[in-house]
Amino acid sequence: MKNIIVHLLAAVGSFGIAVGLMQGFIQQFISFEDPINEMAMCVLMLMAGTVFTGVAVSEIKEKIK
Repeated sequence: MKNIIVHLLAAVGSFGIAVGLMQGFIQQFISFEDPINEMAMCVLMLMAGTVFTGVAVSEIKEKIK
């Protein structure tokens, strides 16, 4: 159960960072040299959030069985 919560929190955090990058909030704290770097970071955070969500869902399915 602990792993499921950790993975869900990681997913929410990753999606939160991605949304913050899209809205420009994160740029107040992190300065990017190029917009491509910013977009790559956003894509990586979206991918990480998707992976963490998938892992959490598979753990939930496994626990139900």
